[in-house]
Amino acid sequence: MHFWIFYGLNKSPHSKILRVKIATYKFASKKSMLVFILISIPIFMCIHSQNSNCKYTIGLAKNYIDGNTLSIIGGDTICIEAGIRFSLKLVNFHGSPTNYIVFKNSGGTVVVKNDSLPYGIAIDNSSFFRFTGTGSSTDKYGIKVMGTKGGVSGLGVGNGSTNFEVDHIEIANTGFAGIFSKTDPICNLSLNRDRFTQYQSIYHDNYIHNTGGEGMYIGHSFYSGWTTTCGGQPTVLYPSVLKGVRVYNNLVDSAGWDGIQVGSATEDCEIYGNVISNYGVGAESSQNSGIQIGGGTTGLCYNNAILNGSGTGIMVFGLGNNLIFNNIIVNAGKIGNVLENSNVYGIFCDDRSTIPGLSFNFMNNTIIAPKTDGIRIYSNKSRNNKFYNNLILRPGSFGSYKNVSQSYIYYNSDVDVDISNNYFSQNLSPFINMDSLNSIYQFSASLPIYFMGKDVSTFGISSDFYNTIRPLGVKPDIGAFQYNVNSNLIPNRYDSVLYIYPNPNNRKFMVINNKNDTINKITVYAMNGMNLYEQYPFNSGSFLVNFPSTLKNGIYIFSIETATNKSNFQIVIR
Repeated sequence: MHFWIFYGLNKSPHSKILRVKIATYKFASKKSMLVFILISIPIFMCIHSQNSNCKYTIGLAKNYIDGNTLSIIGGDTICIEAGIRFSLKLVNFHGSPTNYIVFKNSGGTVVVKNDSLPYGIAIDNSSFFRFTGTGSSTDKYGIKVMGTKGGVSGLGVGNGSTNFEVDHIEIANTGFAGIFSKTDPICNLSLNRDRFTQYQSIYHDNYIHNTGGEGMYIGHSFYSGWTTTCGGQPTVLYPSVLKGVRVYNNLVDSAGWDGIQVGSATEDCEIYGNVISNYGVGAESSQNSGIQIGGGTTGLCYNNAILNGSGTGIMVFGLGNNLIFNNIIVNAGKIGNVLENSNVYGIFCDDRSTIPGLSFNFMNNTIIAPKTDGIRIYSNKSRNNKFYNNLILRPGSFGSYKNVSQSYIYYNSDVDVDISNNYFSQNLSPFINMDSLNSIYQFSASLPIYFMGKDVSTFGISSDFYNTIRPLGVKPDIGAFQYNVNSNLIPNRYDSVLYIYPNPNNRKFMVINNKNDTINKITVYAMNGMNLYEQYPFNSGSFLVNFPSTLKNGIYIFSIETATNKSNFQIVIR
């Protein structure tokens, strides 16, 4: 007897999340994880199989498989033989809501590469399936698409496909997008809006890098209408919408255009836990953001790290009732092939598809050193747009506006905004490593942001970037990280093994040493590099530090040397 486990679409690190209901335009918190456990007894009818769990194995010589020619039903596993292949196209495979068909690599890693077809792997007109690279115990990404010709994507899922999961795939060196997943409207209207809907699309734990176009292109870009030719006449068609989208835990690096783009996702969409770096290397104007929340899209965008790109960190063109929180955006518009005269922001929002009266909400984001403004909004159709608990440091436009706060959050006079409990500063330590989340965490810990945030639990925000519970005090901390924790609650998920708490402090704080490495020396430096104080040795483990009263209130660099490394922290004495 075998147990098959299917995870529902509400899978999320939050115990409560925001639900957006277009019908009522209200927020409501719901439990976020839904797990269905089904018991089935699979029938092992292996055809050309090398694996006893495979109902059918796709050999290296086969590049096109039509499900209508096979006796495949929901719950069956189709194995893809390991090795190098030219391409793979799968059509007409349909599982059931409770029993997905599983496609996986078998016997090692599958590698696809070509320079002549319009795809590396394509899946068309299929439903209730999982396409996964978890068939190998030695390779996290057991299916790889390592090259396609110009203008061609690595993995395409579309042409009427719905209810699917794509995971643990590596895609690189594509002519266009890494993952290209949408269904275009057609002249007979069978795949158009109100005739076809793409449900339950899940993309997670994929590694996509060095793409010619977007890293991930999900859903149609032209929510408001797509012009094509039908019967020799120019015709505007309306693409189908997506309901139930999850894009999480993906690594996207060096995308030529946007890192992740999601469009026409009108209901129940979440983009979270992704790391996007060096995005927009092709410097394509208006196509070089870290994440683009495209026209017709609503829902949640949270806990993403967007580091170093040529364009805006997050573009928001959604319907409204979008909640953007706990994101870290660093060096937006400063790295790569930056267009010289372009205005680039940490976050940008306007009225491409806004439903009048709905709101855009930006909370607990950390935005560091954007080329122009921290957040800019041009939406005058929306109402009660909320900007709470955001940490914005050194926007490039500082000094360009009569009202200096406009560099941090810019809005026109006709935009309805509620701005509260944010922290704005031009202070940015020369010691910070902008490529390191741990360094960003340590630096922002030196700022006066503890207990200074606004309670946002009514929006379903109950944890921080690292899923630490927030708030742990009366009020949450400002920014993507939650700091006001005691030594028993500090998570072990950071690059470093050393932490200091609290910060700011009154000349007294704890050094927390998770690996009990021997502390050899501590040194306090002024911001100009002058050595002000030294003390040594210390034993392993956590200990209390008392600074001498001769150190005045201010900002200092606190250096800890252990037997294996040296860590610098910026601290505030007040």
